[in-house]
Amino acid sequence: MLGLLVVLSALLYLGPGSADAASITTVTVPDRGGWLVMWPRPGDPTWVNRMEFRCEYSISPASATPPTITWLRGVFADADRQVVYKRSSSGEVYVHPEFAGRVSVPSSNQATLVLTDTKFDDWGRYWCRVTNGEQPDDFGTDEESVLFWYKLGYDPPTRLSQVTLDKTPVRVTAGGTARLDCMGTSGREASILWVKGPADCTQGGRCDGYETVIHKSAVWMGPEPENITIAPNYDGRVSLAADGSGSFTPTLTISDIRPSDAGRYWCAPDISEAYSNLGPLNRDAQSVVIIVNAPGTEPSCAGKADGRYQHPADCAQFYTCTGGLLYGTNNCPAGLVFNQELQLCDWANNVICL
Repeated sequence: MLGLLVVLSALLYLGPGSADAASITTVTVPDRGGWLVMWPRPGDPTWVNRMEFRCEYSISPASATPPTITWLRGVFADADRQVVYKRSSSGEVYVHPEFAGRVSVPSSNQATLVLTDTKFDDWGRYWCRVTNGEQPDDFGTDEESVLFWYKLGYDPPTRLSQVTLDKTPVRVTAGGTARLDCMGTSGREASILWVKGPADCTQGGRCDGYETVIHKSAVWMGPEPENITIAPNYDGRVSLAADGSGSFTPTLTISDIRPSDAGRYWCAPDISEAYSNLGPLNRDAQSVVIIVNAPGTEPSCAGKADGRYQHPADCAQFYTCTGGLLYGTNNCPAGLVFNQELQLCDWANNVICL
């Protein structure tokens, strides 16, 4: 069945009559969380002076044009991060002079960076950013990082910060509560940062505008209290979870959700710089998207026969009704939407989004 395709993979705010669909970009760096080490062995004929920084991505629904792929080096959310390599959606390539002739992204459908002729000055945290040119906002932009360490003697990084965030988009009704589950560096010695963004990710934009949501300071020894700073827009609405001992953890709860809360949120916990030889480069980050639905766009099984139904706000999702009761919501695989007539996930051009 060929029909009108109106893919609603995500909406910034799904109000009555809204037609502003959003495509979500998701970046995955397989080696994130540890570090890649180059141990120079100039006298070894088997040594190959070459590193691969692996990076994969998905865009759902898929974009008709290639994304912009940018590799940066530096501190998370810092406006002064160095652009190492950038390939725009138009195919134009920029390479920082320091890396001229040494970096490339060989694949057109992956973002893996190849660095040759490595040297000590190349060490640092590298960020793989992918931006959907058709949606250059925070929904269409994601990034993850990997730490590169050029080994001279026995000098490994110490006390690496850790972050593991559930990146499944969080869908919540206006006025409801969103819980963003993030595991990682926690406790008094942790600096826990949540930001929202980035902004200005158009082809010529800097893509470095982030809004601080909440920040808990690190306390290295001593009895002084941990300071928590909350942005005025979130005052009284956000909180960090605590573990069994009462120590703060990175999991964030946002209550009284507003349409303006829709967007991408970054969990970026870090160990106190007093514990690590990496300084601010130790901070890693991952992101998750919040999608805000207008009241009345949540699934309901009232008066419906047993079966599966398209989600009223997102036809890439479906929910199950049995005996008039709702038994959860499921996502179709990336690129597919739910065909209510056939009761299965199908290609978009075979489905009418109800």
